[in-house]
Amino acid sequence: MSNDRAVRGKKIRDQAFGAEGLNTWDELNAICPTHAQAIHEYCFGTIWDRPHLDLKTRELIVIAAAVASDCPNEVALHARGALNRGAKREEVIETILQCAPYVGFPKTNHALKAAKDIFDRWEVKKEDWKSL
Repeated sequence: MSNDRAVRGKKIRDQAFGAEGLNTWDELNAICPTHAQAIHEYCFGTIWDRPHLDLKTRELIVIAAAVASDCPNEVALHARGALNRGAKREEVIETILQCAPYVGFPKTNHALKAAKDIFDRWEVKKEDWKSL
């Protein structure tokens, strides 16, 4: 990572996903370094680094977007990030529930199950998942 946005993006990412979360980025980098770099620079280093929303709120927004897109793996990843950024489990659940009338119950069913998996494993996994 050669530029400031990528460095800032990596820091923001690491604060959310912890050591185990780095595996996702290593896998993406192995497949397509350009794609992984773009995520660091643009998603985390540009959008997430803006001053007008706190990082917990951004995590909850991404959870809502992942629910709408029916991406339970992203819901799980960002549920971990939200917890690391101070969100309560109830806030994650409410974020998912808020989506139900707009995106449908099947998508929110998938998201709730993904979030529950994170909640159920939090105490066992939190050392691997805590903010770096």
